[in-house]
Formats: sequence, structure tokens, C-alpha cells
Amino acid sequence: MHRFGLTKTLAIMDTINDFFKGIIDKVVFYLENIEPWAAGLILIAVGILVFIGLFVFLKKFVKTFIILAVLGGAIYIVYTQTDLLSNILKIIL
Repeated sequence: MHRFGLTKTLAIMDTINDFFKGIIDKVVFYLENIEPWAAGLILIAVGILVFIGLFVFLKKFVKTFIILAVLGGAIYIVYTQTDLLSNILKIIL
């Protein structure tokens, strides 16, 4: 049973690698056929965009984590310290 899961995982990895291999081959071919200074500028621009995107993603992740932590804390306090939820259930049922 464990080998079956490993086989499926490897098949998924092969599919992803085959998909990106074509894209990477096209990008490398393009970069090899232009001037070196232009290729350098393109790589620097892509690096800057990736770096900025990483920070934007981290910022949104941290905000989401803080919001979920505050909501979780509020729900925990309401659940453990008050009878609000049981009163709501009594009204509904």
C-alpha cells in the first residue's frame, strides 16, 4: 500500500517536471540567443520581481495568520468563558 502512494507521488512529480522542462528549455534558448548584457538585465529584472513577490506573499501570509489567531482567540474565549453559544443553540433548537 505504501509503495502505491509513492508511485503516485513520483508520477505527479514527473508530470510537473515535464511541464516545466519545456518552459525552461524555451527560456534558456531565448537567453542564449540575445546579447549577454540584455540577458543580464532580464535576469536582474526577473530576480527583483521574484524578490518583491516573495515579500508581498509573506506580508499577506502574516496578516492572514494574525487575523486567524485573533479570531481563534476570540472564539475560544466566547466558547469557554460565556454561555453565549449554548443560549444561541437553545434559541435555534
